[in-house]
Amino acid sequence: MREPVISVVNKYIDAIRRNDAAAVPLHPEMIGEFPTNTYRGAVAFREALEPFSRAVNRIEVLRLIVEDEHCVALLELDTIYGLIPFAEHIHVVNDEIVFVRGYCDPRPMLKRNEPAT
Repeated sequence: MREPVISVVNKYIDAIRRNDAAAVPLHPEMIGEFPTNTYRGAVAFREALEPFSRAVNRIEVLRLIVEDEHCVALLELDTIYGLIPFAEHIHVVNDEIVFVRGYCDPRPMLKRNEPAT
């Protein structure tokens, strides 16, 4: 069980690195929950990944922790907003991601989108 989950998670991370949202192995009814939004369905999630991927310069995988169908990915994202420590809980079933919950401090991303005063 461990290797197939790691393979899917690595495909997901690599697709973000390459800004190739279509390459992410998603279940059609997957759910993605993040500090700034929730995405329901593969189409909505892929639409959100495209602009996010463009904001990412580099992804460093610090650790992948796998148990059964679940993986926690501890990451460091080098983005246009600066370095962002990031964690994701990724649930994989039948080689597809069915659920992702991302954990990060969203303030650098939100501050960048605030109007200048």
